[in-house]
Amino acid sequence: MVKTPRFRDLIIIAIVVLIGLVWFVIARPDRDWLWFLPVFNEQPARIILYRDGEEIVLLPGERAYDDVNTAINQIVRKVKAKEPLMMSLESLQETYDALSAVEVFYSEPVIIHTIQRFPMADKYLFPQSGPYAEPPVVFAGFQRWPDYREGALVLSSRAVLDEAVDRVWSARGE
Repeated sequence: MVKTPRFRDLIIIAIVVLIGLVWFVIARPDRDWLWFLPVFNEQPARIILYRDGEEIVLLPGERAYDDVNTAINQIVRKVKAKEPLMMSLESLQETYDALSAVEVFYSEPVIIHTIQRFPMADKYLFPQSGPYAEPPVVFAGFQRWPDYREGALVLSSRAVLDEAVDRVWSARGE
């Protein structure tokens, strides 16, 4: 005896297909198949801290590197929105020369999982002072280009990163 599908079964199938389509439409542009998972556990090749024209380079294996990287991995898990911000080369140079920021470099492109359309990158910039400091944002780019892409993710908070960076500067006699 052949069983005919019930209306309830059709509704369930339609809902599953709709959820699958929504997931695919969000995932496809950035090829971020795990966009719904707030996970980020990456290890950069180096981290550079900038403050008032000085810089500190942190490399894997250093205690300060681990503290700052843990803070970065924690704050990028909580993305609030995406803003159409663009940092000019002049603003970037001002950040290096007179403001505070954290710049992170990865050996391969990595992605911050988010529903916001935000592509893979192998360098990220977290301004800590100046015009891009509030709300807390992160810019993405590629090391082969000097600038950062248009668009920045707005983070829920940068406090954990600020505290970790302040500890590094304090330990270095700043």
